[in-house]
Amino acid sequence: MKSCLLSLVFLLVFVQNTTAQSHTYTDEEGKAAWTKFQRQSITETTFRQVCDLIQDIGQTNLGLAYILLAQYVEKVRKTGNRQWVHVLFINWGKGYESLNQYPKADSLFRLARQNAWQTSPKAYCDALTYTVQLYFDWDKPDSLRRYLAIGEQIARRAHDRETLSFLRTYRATSRIRAGQPDSMRADFNEAIRLATGLPNKNALFMARYSWAATYLTNPQQQVMAFDSLLELTNDSSLVRNPRFYERTTVYFRSPRPTVLFKLAQLNLLLTDYDNAGKFADMVYDALVRPNPKIPSAPYFNAEMAIIRMYQNQISQARSYVDSSRQQFGGSETNIPYSGYFLAAGLLAEHDGQLARAANYYQQSLTKGVTSASFSPIPPELYYARALIRTGNYDKARQMLLPLATSVSTNQYSATGLYYYQLLAELEKAQRDYRSYGEIVGVYYAIRDSLTNLNQYRAVQQILARVRIRDKEQQISRLNAENATRTAQFRRERLFYGIIIALALLAIGLLMLYVRNRQVRARQREALQQSQLEQLEKQRQIDLMQGVMQAEENERLSIADQLHNEVNPMLAVVLLNVSSALETIPANESPNPKLRKAQDVLTSVSSTVRGISHRLTPQLIEQQGFKRAVEELAESVNLSKKVSIQAIVIGFETALPLPFLSDLYRILQELVHNVIRHAQATQATVEVIEHDHYVTIVVEDNGVGIPDDAVGDGQGLQTIRAKVALRHGQMDVQRKADGGTLIVIDNLELPPSTKEVA
Repeated sequence: MKSCLLSLVFLLVFVQNTTAQSHTYTDEEGKAAWTKFQRQSITETTFRQVCDLIQDIGQTNLGLAYILLAQYVEKVRKTGNRQWVHVLFINWGKGYESLNQYPKADSLFRLARQNAWQTSPKAYCDALTYTVQLYFDWDKPDSLRRYLAIGEQIARRAHDRETLSFLRTYRATSRIRAGQPDSMRADFNEAIRLATGLPNKNALFMARYSWAATYLTNPQQQVMAFDSLLELTNDSSLVRNPRFYERTTVYFRSPRPTVLFKLAQLNLLLTDYDNAGKFADMVYDALVRPNPKIPSAPYFNAEMAIIRMYQNQISQARSYVDSSRQQFGGSETNIPYSGYFLAAGLLAEHDGQLARAANYYQQSLTKGVTSASFSPIPPELYYARALIRTGNYDKARQMLLPLATSVSTNQYSATGLYYYQLLAELEKAQRDYRSYGEIVGVYYAIRDSLTNLNQYRAVQQILARVRIRDKEQQISRLNAENATRTAQFRRERLFYGIIIALALLAIGLLMLYVRNRQVRARQREALQQSQLEQLEKQRQIDLMQGVMQAEENERLSIADQLHNEVNPMLAVVLLNVSSALETIPANESPNPKLRKAQDVLTSVSSTVRGISHRLTPQLIEQQGFKRAVEELAESVNLSKKVSIQAIVIGFETALPLPFLSDLYRILQELVHNVIRHAQATQATVEVIEHDHYVTIVVEDNGVGIPDDAVGDGQGLQTIRAKVALRHGQMDVQRKADGGTLIVIDNLELPPSTKEVA
């Protein structure tokens, strides 16, 4: 969403600065308050107080706030309260994400997902939604698609329509980069459908706002769309400025000022300066007038000065510019905002000080972008106008030429109007009357189009009021007539209704009897067919289980023979050889063959022991499945050729050993494939226990699946058989940025485990 809401960067900063209940701390005051809280036990009250402290310190010293937050996370985790930990992880990750520190945010959201899995389905859905937003802002399409799919799957199972709507909105917005407008429209429609009817209107507002801001390209259509959103902004579920400990769910901050901001921009783009001024005043009244000393006030005063110049209200514009300069303080050249220099330049130009105006406009080009400004007109147009009127024609043309492409895509707007006005003025000044005539024609066509459009909008507003009044009178007249007819029709309907009801009842009973017989016949047929299919399915499962059990028994038998027979014999032989070597006098060199035999026997004994352990992973019985998987990863990492990160969630309760052995064999084979075929340097293995099933995700950065690969190898075929036995699905795909992604889902837990759950 960040790329779609770029024009609202300043607005969001304004809103954050007006958060209620805040307190300003110096560094010393903040540290003293923190030390005081450290001596207290953590309760719901103290937790909220510390969250408020961290939030308020972050208004002036964000670095110190993050240091305190890191210390507090460790303290809160020891309490075992997962909801508190969820609040801290989510907000910590959101803070880093807002500063474009994506790797740090990624690791925090990963911890938030792991914690939220055992907290509540809603908390997990919120963590997944913020993860999706992170990968969209980070421009990670593979991870974005993966977590969109996971999030939608989890949200459907939790029947969470709000999260589904948010994810659909993110999916639709991501279509912009892929150039898929048709798919984007379908996703927006689905997001709006899912959000419609929910008591909380955040998802509905975000879907409709994103649709208007990204899918619509015609400014007039955008005005109508945002105008219709104003009614929705009055909903009480949208108007809130949450504190730190409340910021875990997804929401749209200050929706009404945001929509008013867009309407002010769009009306300026359509040269409707009166309406633009009205919307700008409403934004100013909502955000700045209640607290005129907020840090964003000088920026907004500069913007209001530009609006007043468009409205030809010179004295008010001058007052806003003076207030902005005083609030910024210091030297005028050190003011960091381009909007101030645009406003000052417009005033200087109005006063006839063209050289000074040109200097102001030139400075505005060095003070950052103006995409967050009320005025969507490029500052280069202002500078070019001053250059033309001071006789610097060549430099003016240099300023105008780069704007030709962008103007052509948005020609019928204020940008196009002023561009062609200045270009015509330049051609006339340089006596190129042929070009001047052509450009003047384009200018008048744009001006007439915008004038007619604004007149049409004004007429439409009057007609709408007239139609509403006529409709009200017509409705009153019709209501009186309907009241008379209703009494007459009521008696007739009652009589005929009784007759028709009796007839329908008789027909209905007859149809119900016939249908009931047909349904019973179909049910008997379906039951017989189902029983046959179940018997055949059970026979195949029993056969497969027998084969797999035979393989497991054979492994156990071989492992026992290696461990109980072969290994002891090797130990005896090794002992004899060692004894023979010890009998050799110290002044004589041992027989090289005996020494070589001792080394070989030691190596063989170690190899036999390793084979025995791989055939029957005793570590599962001794220390549990989670430790067995971690040791598998550690044994691979010792090679320092492949780094494997193992993430195991769940498996806290006892599960049948055969089931865990099957999972371990699957992981062992997948890791073996990464080592032997992938040519990877990094890999991730995730094993997640759900209520009734298990999910396995293995991802590496290797060469991926060869383009000429035909079918699966023996190892993957064996894995697919085991997955099918547990009614699971397996998907193997090559990632766009290289490497392989294997997802095994819906591995059914043993019946005894599901009954306990």
